[in-house]
Amino acid sequence: MSASYRQFCPVAMAAEVLESRWTLLIVRELCLGSKHFNDIRKGVPKMSPTLLSKRLKELEWHGILKRVESPRGSRKTEYVLTQAGDELFEVIHAIGSWGKRWIDMRHHLDSAEENLLIWDIRRNLRMENFPMNEAVLQIHITDAPKKTSNWWFVFHGKELPDVGYLDPSLDVDLYIETNLTSLTKVWLGEGSHTSEAMANAFQLEGSQKLIETFESWFGSSKFASIPKLAIAS
Repeated sequence: MSASYRQFCPVAMAAEVLESRWTLLIVRELCLGSKHFNDIRKGVPKMSPTLLSKRLKELEWHGILKRVESPRGSRKTEYVLTQAGDELFEVIHAIGSWGKRWIDMRHHLDSAEENLLIWDIRRNLRMENFPMNEAVLQIHITDAPKKTSNWWFVFHGKELPDVGYLDPSLDVDLYIETNLTSLTKVWLGEGSHTSEAMANAFQLEGSQKLIETFESWFGSSKFASIPKLAIAS
């Protein structure tokens, strides 16, 4: 936990709870629907499991989340936001909106992580608009490390697809070839797949139905619609 500022100001008191490294990102993951330890880890892939466990215990101690047993007798623990935690959704959205609006993304593209990006894409797919009952999407990120340069999305019905970097040995219905910067820009609304395709940086091959409806189901970041107003100096 952060050291106390020894101030009665509510901002200072809230900062003592939330400013520890990784804490806000954990809250972000919880606000986006992650409930299990491994799912939360996918949103903070560079955080050690030990530190994640520590931060979750701190958030529980502060009354921001509670641990409950998963239904269906799975013996898995779920981390669920309390009323205090739910109120942080607006805080997370406000911080993210401010960052999208005022921070120069170009300084951060070099540190983009394909694991986190793919996980964010998966959970924001607009499955209600997906035009096929079963399909396989492969995304090839040309400049990612070899092990994580190919990702397969296996769709079944309207549920979110299974995703992984191990080849499922299934026929691919839509193949996307791009680089990490272009995929990040498209995802964050800093560019469109059409504009990136014109620069030969975002290529789609395969099912015409999936290509024609791509914009309707591929989704985007929660902050993609936030306009860029200025660059912070």
